[in-house]
Amino acid sequence: MSFATSHCQIIYDAGSSGSRLYVYQQQGEDWIAHPGPKVAALADPVREIRGKTWDDLNAVLNEVVGALELIKQDGPLDSKGKPEWPAFDWSTDCELDSVQVLATAGMRIAEQSERKRSAKLWRKLKRKLRKKVGKVVRIDTRTLTGYEEGLYAWISVRQTQPNNHFGIVEMGGASSQVTFPCPDCDAAQTIIVNGKPVPIYSYSFLGLGQDEAPKTLGMTASCAYGVGLDNADWRVRHCAANIHIKYDQGIFDPYNVGLKGYGSYNDIPTEKADVDLWVLTGAFQYMNQDDLNNCCLSKGDCFQEETACFRAVYLPKYLKVLNVCSSQKADASWTYGAAVCSATDCLRDSGTLQCRWSDKGCLKKR
Repeated sequence: MSFATSHCQIIYDAGSSGSRLYVYQQQGEDWIAHPGPKVAALADPVREIRGKTWDDLNAVLNEVVGALELIKQDGPLDSKGKPEWPAFDWSTDCELDSVQVLATAGMRIAEQSERKRSAKLWRKLKRKLRKKVGKVVRIDTRTLTGYEEGLYAWISVRQTQPNNHFGIVEMGGASSQVTFPCPDCDAAQTIIVNGKPVPIYSYSFLGLGQDEAPKTLGMTASCAYGVGLDNADWRVRHCAANIHIKYDQGIFDPYNVGLKGYGSYNDIPTEKADVDLWVLTGAFQYMNQDDLNNCCLSKGDCFQEETACFRAVYLPKYLKVLNVCSSQKADASWTYGAAVCSATDCLRDSGTLQCRWSDKGCLKKR
């Protein structure tokens, strides 16, 4: 079957742990997803973390652009003998409309402390992509607002739902998003969904992602990996009591800007949500009932052992603070929602979206 007449969008999920390439191929009203390789994290040379320095910028950008060639061939074999990604040649199998490199929380944090470096990164990346894909293809290289990240995740989950009456809570590495339809919310924006306007509330807590939360909320001995082995009297409440998420002012928003500078508070109006159910996505997919036994009461096989017990307690407590009770999970990449939104111009009736992580506003596009 030939796809030569189909159209494609390339979208990078430039996250805090790496940059994942996706090609979305439009076939009528349907989209075929072609996930590709995961390469270097854009924020690492800017923030000089994970062994990278500012001198590594060109190497990181070349790796990101190089993913466009890597996806044309099958990826290396995984432990089951299958390629990590199947080959897809976007240069011959479809007409490429756009390339978007959209960063999330890692670059929001980078732009706070290194605004000039970040602006230089985006300019250089755009030039390299232009050289790679030519003059006709639309290129967008920027950091997503928190509103967009939550909205795109909601749109991605929408494909599995019979209607719009659901909300999502997404847990990332550095941030967490809460998104739902809300006709009675003053902060809701008008989004076009299947051709109709829908008032959508979306908020992102920068610094409450599962990797950043131990730093921003505090990691105490009561939440240590295997704490129950040395203390037979340990209970979940001992750790939970030291994870302070909500205060009188609202839920703590560690890295976003408030009236008194960085570090603000926000209450999520979930009681006004026009939803019949909540769907959990992101890191919530991996949350299970054995986490406490494996990571707190013993030293089992746990991801990122140092903060494993903290996460086992933090994730359920975070949902409780939001007043969200759900066991329904979805494996959905927000990049699908970004592709749909781009194709339908879903934000055309929304107001100005805020870059809450900077007191200087969003970086200007160049």
